[in-house]
Amino acid sequence: MALSLVGVVGTAAYAADETPRPAAGSAATAAAEASSTSAGTEAQSDPSGVDRNAAVTPVPGTTGEPGSVVGVESSIAPGLYQTAYSPSRSSLYVTSAVGRPPVTQSSLIKLDADTLAYQNHVVPEVDPTATGRDGKPLEGARYAVYGVAVDDEHGTVWVTNTRQNTVAVYDADTLALVKQFDKDIVSHSRDVVIDAARERAYVSSARSNKIAVFDTSTNTQLADITVGKDSDDFSAMSLSLDEASGTLVTVSASSTKAAIIDVASGSITEVPLPANVARASGVAYNPATGRIYVASQGSGDLVVVEKDGTVVNQVVTATDVKDADGKDVSSGALNVALDPINSLVYVTNRNAGTITVHDRDGTIRQTIDAGRNPNHVLHDGRGNVYAVNKGGSRDGSTKNDYVQRFSVVAASLPSATPTAAPDAAPTRPSTPSPATVSTPSAIASAAVQTSGRAEGRNDGASVVAVSVSDGGGSGSGLARTGVSLGAAVAAAALVIGGVLLVRARRHA
Repeated sequence: MALSLVGVVGTAAYAADETPRPAAGSAATAAAEASSTSAGTEAQSDPSGVDRNAAVTPVPGTTGEPGSVVGVESSIAPGLYQTAYSPSRSSLYVTSAVGRPPVTQSSLIKLDADTLAYQNHVVPEVDPTATGRDGKPLEGARYAVYGVAVDDEHGTVWVTNTRQNTVAVYDADTLALVKQFDKDIVSHSRDVVIDAARERAYVSSARSNKIAVFDTSTNTQLADITVGKDSDDFSAMSLSLDEASGTLVTVSASSTKAAIIDVASGSITEVPLPANVARASGVAYNPATGRIYVASQGSGDLVVVEKDGTVVNQVVTATDVKDADGKDVSSGALNVALDPINSLVYVTNRNAGTITVHDRDGTIRQTIDAGRNPNHVLHDGRGNVYAVNKGGSRDGSTKNDYVQRFSVVAASLPSATPTAAPDAAPTRPSTPSPATVSTPSAIASAAVQTSGRAEGRNDGASVVAVSVSDGGGSGSGLARTGVSLGAAVAAAALVIGGVLLVRARRHA
């Protein structure tokens, strides 16, 4: 087994300030393909800014230390907001919308979820009736895409058109527009999640106390879910769904509350949050424990609460953060994702420019340089977490944002006995991921393997191998980023010494 570092980045998120502000029929597959072809041959006129050949590189500071989180990233396009993962297609869908109204640059991008390689993209249609606050027409304004979710059962991708207060449905394979819903049906439509078991899509309304409900089999709108008295009492932000139990959890930006909704019965339980929580925006729910994880922009913290509101932990995710004018600001904790495979919680800290990795109790285990204005995080159910930033490259050389993918590095410890038991099954070599990134440590590990087996012998020496696991690792040994690769090289040297010692003893 060679020492390898695997990570890929994935991406999208929401606006710099998530606090709600005043707003400003099926398409044929052939038409979508024609549009895509046109975009390829007339790159100058493509208003998406998508880089189809964007390189994938390691996230700075994620060194591959055993037990830590490691990642890769790609500067795919500007204005990234959110991501959605499709297990059946192994694709990652990324939304992009640049600037404030009129938003003329937007795209829905499809990537390979394992390699982050470009697959396709589509530019949303122009809104011919768009107007500004003054009532004047907004030339070139598009049905820009923000929130995103995949409905694998029906082969569609749902997006929120926040500027038009509505949603749209695209074909998951061709990205052809399936349906553009009428404007002004969901006030400041934000997040969307898919309930495949019940054929429903739930869309949060950040300017009201409503959650819109759609039938995904007919693409029609149903009755809303109402939470609280009004938008001051509850304004729904992020959504977290446990499909198995039919539990939908959301959090309010206008009050210190979360809400647990039984989508089958319609019952709603409000969960109190600490009084000093300000402008909560991100939420993740753990159905195994019943705990709710809330990221709050104003207070810059991660709050962990039980279903009854009992506070498990409240952790400030970064300190000594200042804005461009040198004023003290919070970390800007914006979104949160729970990785149940590795028992980790990821938080994007917009003002701090970091992603903090926490254990299930909220304790920070690792801090990652996520680039400028990290925006959104998503768990894919395989042990990977995708993230996006919304501030261009770290050095300012490009306006394209990063889509990132993170995984936990798993360590294979040396065997206690040099030879396997007689009835032990033979070990099958692992298949390297197409997104594998070689490191000096990987080369060292490969050299150890070669030295022990170059002559077709098994010297009985154990070889240490480290690789990124898509589903393994407990995360208990997470390290701070920026750790030197020296430890890995030293480990390789010790193993080489062991191999030579075994040889010497045998020749003796």
